[in-house]
Amino acid sequence: MSNHPTPDELREALAADNPSAKTKRDLIEAALYHFGHEGYAGTSTRSIAQTAKTNIASIAYHFDGKAGLKRACVNFIAMALGDVLSVIMEKKLADIEHLSPEDARDKIMEMIDRMITFTQTNQRAELVIGFMLKEVLHSPEEIETLYHLIFEPLMDRVTVLFSRATGQPVSSDELKLAIFAMIGQLLYIRLARPLVLKRMNWQSVGPEELEQIKSVLHRSINALLDDLSKGQKDA
Repeated sequence: MSNHPTPDELREALAADNPSAKTKRDLIEAALYHFGHEGYAGTSTRSIAQTAKTNIASIAYHFDGKAGLKRACVNFIAMALGDVLSVIMEKKLADIEHLSPEDARDKIMEMIDRMITFTQTNQRAELVIGFMLKEVLHSPEEIETLYHLIFEPLMDRVTVLFSRATGQPVSSDELKLAIFAMIGQLLYIRLARPLVLKRMNWQSVGPEELEQIKSVLHRSINALLDDLSKGQKDA
C-alpha cells in the first residue's frame, strides 16, 4: 500500500492481521477523534500517537505525516460509507434502472436500515460524524475529494432508486431535495442523540430502541415516497 491509499487499497491494508495494519487502524481512529474534537490545526501528532499508543515516527512512516494521515481519514470515511451502503454501491446504475418500483422501494428501506444501524450502534460512526462536521464540511478541497470518492456515485444510485420507486424523473429537483430530507432524518436522530434519549426516557439505543427508530423512519420515508409517486400520477 502506498502512503496515499485509495479507499479500496485502505480497506485491504486495514483488514490484514498484522502489527502494521493494527497501527494504521489505531492511527486513523485516533486522528478521526482528535481532528473531530480539536480540529486539524489544533491537533498535534504527539496527541494522535499517544492515543494510538504508538510513536510519532509511525505517522510519517505510514502516512507521510499529519497531512497524509488526514487524507487517509477522508479515504477511511469513503471506505466505511461504501461498506455500509454496499447494498447499492456494488450495483451498476444500469441494473438499478431496471428495478421494479416495489424492488426499488425495498432497496431504499434496506439502505435506510443499514445506515440507521451504523449510525446508532457502530462506535466508528461517532468518529466519522465528528470529523466530517469539524473538518470536512468546512474544507472545499475535502468536500470535493469526498464528493467524488463516495457522495457522487452514491447519490447517482440513490436518485435512480427514488426515480424507479416513484416515477419521478432523475432530473427532478423535488426528487433530489426529497433524498436530502431522508438523509436529514437519519442524521438528526443520531446527532441529537442526547435529546432523543432524554425525551424518550431511554438509557441507550439497544435492539428494541433501534427497531423503534427503524419503524418510525420507515413510515416517514414511505410517506415521502408515496407523496412523490402521487405527484407524478397527478402530473
